[in-house]
Amino acid sequence: MLDQIKALLQDAQLREQLLAAADREEVIKLITTAGAEKGYTLTEESVSQAATELMSEGEELTEEDLLAVAGGARATLADSCKSAMCNCQQQM
Repeated sequence: MLDQIKALLQDAQLREQLLAAADREEVIKLITTAGAEKGYTLTEESVSQAATELMSEGEELTEEDLLAVAGGARATLADSCKSAMCNCQQQM
């Protein structure tokens, strides 16, 4: 399923929608809907879990990540997906 989400994140239009999303719930719904359009069986719970896995794939925490963890900033799932997309593209 993680591979399916990574494949979905290759779509530039979906990435734009994710970055414009208001909150985590909207991001999860966008990914779930995009997956359904591709024939994937993704639940909101499975997308949420996969997003957590994608966020943990990063090599090291950035200063922004550290601030978010410390409460100095609020990281969003869209930001995490953007970061994961960059990591995926670098690995390709």
